[in-house]
Amino acid sequence: MLLFSLTLLQASAVCLVTGPLLWALLSLAQRRWPALAAQRSVWLGAQLVLAAVFVLPLLPDTRQLAQRRRLHGMDVLEVDAPISPMLVGVWRPRLLLPAHLAQFTPEQRQLVIAHELTHARRRDPVLLLLANLLQALLWFNPAARWLAGQLAWAQELGCDRQVLAGRPARQRQQYAAALVRQLGLQAQPLPGLAFGGGSMAERLLRMRDGQTRPPAALRVLTPLLLCAIGAASLALQPALAWAVAAAPATLPAAPATAPALWRNPLDTMRVTGFFGVVRQLTPRGHRGIDLGARRGTPVHAAADGIASVSEDARLGKAVRIDHGGGVESLYAHLDRVTLTTGMAVTAWQAIGTVGATGLATGPHLHFEVIRDGRLQDPQQWLAGLDANATARALRTRKEQFGH
Repeated sequence: MLLFSLTLLQASAVCLVTGPLLWALLSLAQRRWPALAAQRSVWLGAQLVLAAVFVLPLLPDTRQLAQRRRLHGMDVLEVDAPISPMLVGVWRPRLLLPAHLAQFTPEQRQLVIAHELTHARRRDPVLLLLANLLQALLWFNPAARWLAGQLAWAQELGCDRQVLAGRPARQRQQYAAALVRQLGLQAQPLPGLAFGGGSMAERLLRMRDGQTRPPAALRVLTPLLLCAIGAASLALQPALAWAVAAAPATLPAAPATAPALWRNPLDTMRVTGFFGVVRQLTPRGHRGIDLGARRGTPVHAAADGIASVSEDARLGKAVRIDHGGGVESLYAHLDRVTLTTGMAVTAWQAIGTVGATGLATGPHLHFEVIRDGRLQDPQQWLAGLDANATARALRTRKEQFGH
């Protein structure tokens, strides 16, 4: 156990050192290649590398295996280590036996191996895996850990009962002697499906006196009681739920048709990209318009509404304003945002500054209009776009749309 503890400490230290290195390398790579931010495989692969750095040192060293054979259709691995006999694996478990088991009497060895084979027949490793997953999911609840421990204990007692069923008192004594001897040879009891795990005093008492199955009525009432508790918990959840607060402000209602032209979001408009234009970064068509400006240029709300702030790899820092009636405007790639989610804004109120955050080739404002979930051409909502467009933007639009 001391060797395992040192190995665990070493694996944890290496994992902690690897984490900042991965973070630094990926941060540099993301600055060099911004499109990396949208690659799920990169971030998943980095997590797998981090997990492998921790797990691989903890795997058993196959060079320490003394023998490998099969017993009752199961692979048996013998190791020279002060451990308890146990099952390794879930779907196709293998039997791991310590070399010191040769010191036991043949009858004791047969009983110990029968205990582990009973675990395999009962599919106890699968149940233990399920309990560990539930414990990880419910990590915040101390009762989950206690219940998982009780399940492991019930598995050990159940195997003891099945192995000793119908055996004479002499074999019960041999079984108990094997347990005492095993606990004396290992550094400390192991968790999980190990012959030397659990409370020795209680197991020895049950081996001596035998174990009786609970009454049939109790076996029937227990599942019914658990189902009743679960149903009551589900029924009480609506009563215990928190009430959701009302919206911070009332949105102005929008007319069914396009409203009067909005105010332009920048003091000086310079259109560098029109709606629907296909480019290298917008192969499915540009979702809005691009307005070229210096970094730090103030950005204003085009109309009244309720603001929400977001930030992601594609749009960078962005503000979305809900104008009511299913109409929204979006201001993306901002360098700075001067409001918070839920704030009511009025037309021409400053909401941030021009930047180049997210997937942007340089400082500019990306402006979108959405109505009932569908993108709209901002040219219907803003005035003077053609008169303030660059020659390249006009030429690109004409080549693709003919106007």
